[in-house]
Amino acid sequence: MLGALIVVLATVLGWQHHTAGKLRASLAWEQAQAQERTRLLAEQQLLIAHQATEAEIADVIAERAVVAQLRAQLATMERRVQEAAAARPDPAAAPPVTRPALTGHVLACQLWQNAGQATPAAALETVLWASAVGDIDALVKVLAFEPEARAQAEALFAQLPDAVRKEFVSPERLIACLTAKDVPLGSASILNQYPSATETKVAAQIFDAGGKQKVALFSLRPEGNDWRLVVPGNAIKRYRAWLLPGSVKTLPLP
Repeated sequence: MLGALIVVLATVLGWQHHTAGKLRASLAWEQAQAQERTRLLAEQQLLIAHQATEAEIADVIAERAVVAQLRAQLATMERRVQEAAAARPDPAAAPPVTRPALTGHVLACQLWQNAGQATPAAALETVLWASAVGDIDALVKVLAFEPEARAQAEALFAQLPDAVRKEFVSPERLIACLTAKDVPLGSASILNQYPSATETKVAAQIFDAGGKQKVALFSLRPEGNDWRLVVPGNAIKRYRAWLLPGSVKTLPLP
């Protein structure tokens, strides 16, 4: 009986050892699975953080590109102001030179004048002159915005970095600066005018410094006693595409 009891005890102990081994193995497997889940979660969080960082870097790069483009244009306008001041003749040194009108004559950009805004032709010449000499404030006074263009200009201005908005002050000054960028500094001539009840279309031939020419049709409309150049919505879209190529950020359009 003693021998039988020993056999029974050995069997029981063997079974307990086997069961404990299975429990230990199961626990180790569960711990390994928990550790793997923790590792995967940590990797996922790092990946998300890494992707966010890359997106932020892309935004910063795009923002810097916009700032650089606009500041370069501001520098161009400032240089034009300085060049125009240096080239301005001294009235006491020589009598003023009578020059022909821009309508029907090709005049070099150095001969463009602030012709006021009493007529469509005068307003267009003032736009050309202000662009050539870098006078943003004078250019702002000669521009008029269609409702769609104004809404788009305000949306574009709101999209720009704070530093740029502070430098340009207003959407109107931003668009004036970009409008000046479009004016080639060669020569120009007004070819014809096409008045209607609400506006006057002015056809002009404009040459760049290399002699390449284009014929453009401008819309001008009266506001009180002054004529203003109408800024269309398509122009704002073109400026937006130049500043934000590939739509770096979605700009809400009206």
